[in-house]
Amino acid sequence: MRPEATTTDEILATAGGRLVGWCARGPSEGAPVLWIHGWPGCRLEQRIVPDDALHRLDVRMVSIDRPGWGNTDPLHAPRSQKVLDVVAVCDALGVERFSLSGFSAGGSHALTLAAVAPDRIERVVLASALVPDDDTASGGGDALAMFRAGRTPALEGWRRERRRMILGDPVATFATIVPSFGDRERIWYAQPWVREVYETTLREAFRPGIEGDIEDCLTRVEPFDVDVSAIACPVRAIHGAADTATPLATVERVLAHIRDADLIVLDGMEHFGPLVDPDRLLSLAFGSST
Repeated sequence: MRPEATTTDEILATAGGRLVGWCARGPSEGAPVLWIHGWPGCRLEQRIVPDDALHRLDVRMVSIDRPGWGNTDPLHAPRSQKVLDVVAVCDALGVERFSLSGFSAGGSHALTLAAVAPDRIERVVLASALVPDDDTASGGGDALAMFRAGRTPALEGWRRERRRMILGDPVATFATIVPSFGDRERIWYAQPWVREVYETTLREAFRPGIEGDIEDCLTRVEPFDVDVSAIACPVRAIHGAADTATPLATVERVLAHIRDADLIVLDGMEHFGPLVDPDRLLSLAFGSST
């Protein structure tokens, strides 16, 4: 008999008085995987992994809104403090140990949490991880230069306009990268349910304002505030060879500092390539290396 499935969408009031939005899907007794969303994004992004994949692999997927997105209060702090929202939700749910899956900007948060709470993390899966490295501090174009300048009126104005455009047409956000998708990505993205997931996710992400977006802008140019070389759990990364959001070489440089790290490269795929095969993505959280 297939395990009973439940879907929960709630807000946690933490001991420190902050509110953290979270949701959970999949078999109620399934193995826990914590999904850390990208930028822009929110807790609803985990719906990009279909229900039937969660059932096939008996996974209970839990996700939170990172600070400033969706239902979670903003928090202007280093990553090592922001990721404690994940621990607070897991504590409330009675989840002692779990695997992490960080998509895009969620990748740097997943690695940070693995360093901050090593006794809680079984394994980290990085999907198209947007991670800082030495180049982040010294290179980059106009956008990174603006991020390095901190919270300025120019940055706020830019992000308010971006929010207005995304809320007006969320799917148009991907217009610039869709032409570079490989064949499998293009077929995947053409499915109406995929577009619906991203439309719903982006509308919810930006609903409260621009605080989450501003925080991610500023965090984008911050180096890790933990020692990733101290991460003890296995780290498995899956990344498109043609990813323009995070060049493959950037991820390779970060993984080189981690003692137990493997990388799967998807030839011809862009930033959303790892999401095309959800079974493979989930399997990586439980020991598969293929």
